[in-house]
Amino acid sequence: MSKARRRKRRSRRVITDILLQATPVVILTSVGEMFAGSILGKMHERLDLIPGLIILVPAIMGLRGNIGAALGSRISASLHLGLVGKRFTFNKFNLNNIEAGFLLSLAVSIIIGLTARLACQIFGLPSIPLVNLLLIAILASAMASLVLIPFTVTLTYFAFNKHLDPDNIVAPIIGMIGDVVTVAVVFIAADVVLRLKIDNAWSLLLLPAVPMIIRRVPKRYRLPNILKQSIPILFLCTVFGVLAGIILHWQYEKFYLVPGLLILVPQIIAKAGSIGGIFGARFSSGLHLGYLRPYRMNNYVTKNFIGAMALAALIAPIVTLITKFGAELFNIPMIPFMPLLFINVFAILIITLMVFVLDYVTASLSYKIRIDPSNSVIPLVTSLGDIIGTVVLILAIAMFV
Repeated sequence: MSKARRRKRRSRRVITDILLQATPVVILTSVGEMFAGSILGKMHERLDLIPGLIILVPAIMGLRGNIGAALGSRISASLHLGLVGKRFTFNKFNLNNIEAGFLLSLAVSIIIGLTARLACQIFGLPSIPLVNLLLIAILASAMASLVLIPFTVTLTYFAFNKHLDPDNIVAPIIGMIGDVVTVAVVFIAADVVLRLKIDNAWSLLLLPAVPMIIRRVPKRYRLPNILKQSIPILFLCTVFGVLAGIILHWQYEKFYLVPGLLILVPQIIAKAGSIGGIFGARFSSGLHLGYLRPYRMNNYVTKNFIGAMALAALIAPIVTLITKFGAELFNIPMIPFMPLLFINVFAILIITLMVFVLDYVTASLSYKIRIDPSNSVIPLVTSLGDIIGTVVLILAIAMFV
């Protein structure tokens, strides 16, 4: 077979692989997001009684993409390049990555709590005390990480050994599991913390934890580049997540009047994370494998774009059906089907277009300045996706409701 024919065949396979591997996974994730959204819909009165809690939801949900999907992307790229064996072992690489995931989750959860409280102060929004926000963020992140990090490692190796591209599968599945787990643990953590009735003076006891974590990470983690590249990005991602929460806080009356619209929050935000994660991982691996060059448009990028838009057009009506079914199943008030369809089609197509461009630009920039795209692209795009998803969702609701 000639070189030109092999290139053409590989190019055609890009779209086929995206649709055949990613579509069932994204549809499956929509079912999981339905349950996450239904929990939010059922807990809307609790959100109203605990001021500031909704601000934590997008930021902590973002951790599953910022840390879990980035972890999966690093392992996936290493498997593609043959840097690690096909079978999971407790080797130095895997142990270091797992340890880093837990430590980063703990460090970022403290930043989330502090940033959320500061944002409430700046924007004059009601909020529970600082120590309560901190403890809820820390406890929720710890519980979520205990589930998500082992699951991420297992799923990445499993997909690779089943001859599936982990780049097409890991990010959306981690997004789904992460959102269901996160939404549940946020409310569990809130109940636990509020029952303790701790006042703000106790927050001083948490301050020594920050330098302890910062000092501990470089000593025991043997891949300092990941940490040097991840911590500043995760801090920026936390700010984006809290801003998404602030937007939700401002527009909460719309969701309170029609609680079923809360089902769309994880659905739409997750689509930004899932689709952004898929193509962020694909571009990261593509740059490592030489399929594309930074800022260079080629057939590989074009085929990925066609696959992305086809994926969005395919899943939007399915997401609508799943969302409507979830509202009826859990007896949550919801808008009629047609406006709901228009909201989903508009939101998912716009989000896909925006996160695809972000994936390509951030992957190219990272690679150009010698930062591993696996450490930067997925966290940044999924976090920006939280804001994009929130803004686009609110815009779509304003247009069609």
